[in-house]
Amino acid sequence: MCGYCFERQGLNILKDDVQGNLQMKSLYGGSGYYFYLRETPDFIGSLERLRNSLAHKRVPFESEVSTNVLLYRGIEILIKQGFDSPEYQRLLKKPLYRNTIVSSCTNQNQNQFEVLTEGLQIEHLRLLYDPATFFWADRSKQLRTLTDVLPSCRNLLKHYISWWLDGNNLKRADLIAKINTLGLMEQISKGYEVQTISAKFSRAKDFRFDLLTRALYFSILVVGSCSAGKKMLLAIAGREPAKTPGFRCDDLWLQRVAALKLFDLEGFELFSKHITSIRATNYYYINIMRGFSPDQMQRLLDEAMRNPDEIIGDDYISLIEWLSSRSSL
Repeated sequence: MCGYCFERQGLNILKDDVQGNLQMKSLYGGSGYYFYLRETPDFIGSLERLRNSLAHKRVPFESEVSTNVLLYRGIEILIKQGFDSPEYQRLLKKPLYRNTIVSSCTNQNQNQFEVLTEGLQIEHLRLLYDPATFFWADRSKQLRTLTDVLPSCRNLLKHYISWWLDGNNLKRADLIAKINTLGLMEQISKGYEVQTISAKFSRAKDFRFDLLTRALYFSILVVGSCSAGKKMLLAIAGREPAKTPGFRCDDLWLQRVAALKLFDLEGFELFSKHITSIRATNYYYINIMRGFSPDQMQRLLDEAMRNPDEIIGDDYISLIEWLSSRSSL
């Protein structure tokens, strides 16, 4: 199964969660817990709900929660609500979150970030790999100073579009050399029988993407907070990854977050205008998170019917079929 198949699982969990129909027993560990905590609008409440559910089953909470997701959602709360907000302070009191900060913001992580982003001019995003940013109010405020962070965010997203989405702008030999410099090739190749140059390059790209995901998520949230980010958000929302997404489908998640931020910035009219260039699942996702009115559903259907062969469909939904079924309700 690829990331597109797993995305369906994540969206089904999100839909049930938003509608108040989610049963914790339907989350079959692993990816289910990952998607639940990554997607839920109420992260702190969902974290508590999952902890109580696992305690009832006598399953260790710490072993079932992704440190990556904890950090992503912690970053979101920190920049949206601030260090001193009740929600961030509530999260910061949790030993699991504090341990996640320490384990995810080591000197090694910082060195990897510097080596693998050399030349991108995104130095300000190094704050996301420094534990002091998450533990101290004065340091965290640097993340919320738009004039400081916005240039780095724009540079990273510009690179992401070219590299990960369009498949350009990263030479195989250069990346493998940097991975070797960091002494990581044996680690990222462990468990794989195939050790060709192409296979090593693929795993090196995946490692680099995983390392940068927190910075990419932060950058989308920041760029999505100002009108100047419209063009870049649209580029992300309208491009699928150059390689097939992995089972966590974090790149598809970033695409949906970009689409949602764009919707919040520009509203419905832009999505009606660009219906042939934005992936169908993003409309389904926005409907879950924000809700299209019946009139908006009909207008989208009318636009889609005018250009049925140009719609970017996917394995999850047929946009025309979905809109038709909703408009008939």
